[in-house]
Formats: sequence, structure tokens, C-alpha cells
Amino acid sequence: MNDRLWYPQLDPYDCVRRVGVLLSRYEESLSLQRLRIADFYLANPPLLHFAKMKKNTRHQFNALHIVRPSKSFLAFPAPALLYGKMEPIQKEALSALGGKGLLSMEGLQQGVARFTQIGWDTFASSHTEMVAVEERNLVDFLIDHYVVASRIEAIGLHTSNGLWRLF
Repeated sequence: MNDRLWYPQLDPYDCVRRVGVLLSRYEESLSLQRLRIADFYLANPPLLHFAKMKKNTRHQFNALHIVRPSKSFLAFPAPALLYGKMEPIQKEALSALGGKGLLSMEGLQQGVARFTQIGWDTFASSHTEMVAVEERNLVDFLIDHYVVASRIEAIGLHTSNGLWRLF
């Protein structure tokens, strides 16, 4: 019998679930860059400890009681490295959602993610079944206080958190 570790960050099926949860919580279109950042932190919540935040946003984050990376069971690579490694998985998941008619293909071509009516019906009806309570609190934080509510441009979010390096 072979044992395998499962890494949700590198699983396109779990990425589809996370994207569905994020979009069903936001209920509007979301730029692909912001969605990718939100998905990254939803899959890797301890890495939010390294993210730059305003004082009141940090206070909201600390209320979630997410374990620091140094005290967790897993060892995390550098955020920029993991973010880059997740990019093809995220693209595959978004493409699959678009191909199944759950996301608007026109929106994806314009750089935004928004549900079609079928996608909305699919994910909104099963939203509570797809998310644990702790994860729901994290999704609320990401949508209400961090990624979406931030006035910083998406490129600024990438660079200020060290997720995107311009070479």
C-alpha cells in the first residue's frame, strides 16, 4: 500500500471548490488577479501572517486564530514560490468552470470571474455544505476585509505581499 500526501493547493478539484465558495460569497464579478490571491490565501491561511495589512485588518485577521506557519505541522515554502506553483492549477480550474458553463467565458476573456446562472444555482445552493465553519470565517475575512475590500490595485496586492516578482 502506498501512502500519499494530499496538498489542496495543487488539486484542481479543490481549487474549483474554493473558487466557487469565494464567488458565491462575493456575489459579483471579481478580477482574476484578486480571485487568485484570495484562493491562494484560502488554501494557505497560515501564510496570511506574512501578508501586509492595515492595523484594523490585522486585528480582524488575528481574531481568526490561525496558527502561525512556524507552529504548524506543515512546512510552507516561500509564498511567492507556492503562488507561482499554484498558477497552472488555478488556470485549469477556472478553465474547467468556464468550459462547464459555470463561469462566464466572456468574463474570463476580460479578466474577471463571474458565475453564469447555472454556476450561481450550483454553488449558491450548496455553499454551506462545501465549507467548514473555520473556513467560512476565513472566506468572510478575505472578502470583507482583505482581498476584495482592499483599495489597492490587484498588482499592488501582489507586490506588497511578495506574491509577484517582476523580473
